[in-house]
Amino acid sequence: SDDGQGESKCQRAAKGAPANARAGTPWDSEEHKQFLLGLQMFGRGDWRSIARHCVKTRTPTQVASHAQKYFQRMEGSKDKKGES
Repeated sequence: SDDGQGESKCQRAAKGAPANARAGTPWDSEEHKQFLLGLQMFGRGDWRSIARHCVKTRTPTQVASHAQKYFQRMEGSKDKKGES
């Protein structure tokens, strides 16, 4: 009989976002601070580690999406500073 303990990591991962993932919820300042900390620790691109260790309320996909928007904003603000 299967008591649920035999479930593989792949099966668990395939169930999707963790229960604490806040789908469609704007990032608060604390989550963003944790994101920046994770970026320093793990570098650009290691979204899984940042999600797992720093921004525990978000999935790696959500962290990657936030990063993409963050870097786009950073690029945009650089352009504006150069004009005058």
